[in-house]
Amino acid sequence: MLLDNMVTVAVPLKYEIDLNTHGFVTPASFVYGTNENEASATCMEENINFTFHVINAGPSMAPNINLELMIPNAFPPHDFKLFNVMDIKTTVGECSYKEYPRNCSAAEKTGNILKDVVTFFSKPAKRQMYCMKNDSLCLQIHCKLGNMENGKEVIIQLHLEATPSLLEMDDASTLKFEVRATASPEKNAKVIELQKDKQVAYVYLEGVHHQKPKYRVTVLIIGIGLIAGITLFLLLSLLLWKIGFFKRQYKPVPQDMNRRDSWSFTSGNKDD
Repeated sequence: MLLDNMVTVAVPLKYEIDLNTHGFVTPASFVYGTNENEASATCMEENINFTFHVINAGPSMAPNINLELMIPNAFPPHDFKLFNVMDIKTTVGECSYKEYPRNCSAAEKTGNILKDVVTFFSKPAKRQMYCMKNDSLCLQIHCKLGNMENGKEVIIQLHLEATPSLLEMDDASTLKFEVRATASPEKNAKVIELQKDKQVAYVYLEGVHHQKPKYRVTVLIIGIGLIAGITLFLLLSLLLWKIGFFKRQYKPVPQDMNRRDSWSFTSGNKDD
């Protein structure tokens, strides 16, 4: 007879998680383009506010959740920053990113009026901005949210400002920024992700060009139009002179010989 027996049974523990990620931005669009009336270019006064929600809708706890934000932040091949990070807050955990100095001064540009004219007439209607995997030209923000119980929600708020490098762009009529937010658990064989497609959210920010040409472009277009008009007028005048339009003799219109003589009235005394 055996007494005080103990049996240890190892039960493998697995986590079934169902992360839902969604977000939005305010304002959803902004106006950009060169403003030559201002003495110096500055950053946009109104902040661009992103809000992201991560919810654990699965039946069990989601361990060690991370959130990655990818924001297009440069026009290749240049590395001028398009956005400055003003603030980032999260209800749980902490967020980090590679910091860089806040810059609200416009980069020096070499003036080329012919290039400006070509750009004005040939700029594409829309330019799509998006991030590749581990894209160095994108602003990458990583948030560690920790363990998320079933039904728990985490809110991340991000405040950006547009730099002059973005506000003075003239390369497209519309810019569309694709901001990607991806929630994922730490690599673990015990974690089962039920719906991975819901873990990724896309938020779109649109910039609309004011469609006002630069002053020197306007002057050049008007000047070319005047020169072309005067040249066309002189060529037309020369052509008419060559065919003798200005050498014709004036011929009076012949009078009608058969018309009735006009009545003449004379005043006099009647004989009684």
